[in-house]
Amino acid sequence: MKSEDVTFTIECTMKGRWVPHFLSMLNYMQYLGNIGSSRKVALYSDGDGDFRPKFGVIGLTKDDFPKVVEPREDNKGNRLYDAG
Repeated sequence: MKSEDVTFTIECTMKGRWVPHFLSMLNYMQYLGNIGSSRKVALYSDGDGDFRPKFGVIGLTKDDFPKVVEPREDNKGNRLYDAG
């Protein structure tokens, strides 16, 4: 994708108990961007439990949708994605 701002919507369905944690993670990511700070931000994806999110993307066409990228780090499935 180009380096210009792109607006799109992610539609998400998940168990209600996970919503505050997921939104808090997004809020912290936004905060870090606003203050110009770099950190790893993670959410424990408890697939053995009830964390089974479903995502859809609205506002990007198939031609606009970014290709799948390889993670910068992959340590036994613990992945870090970084656009550099």
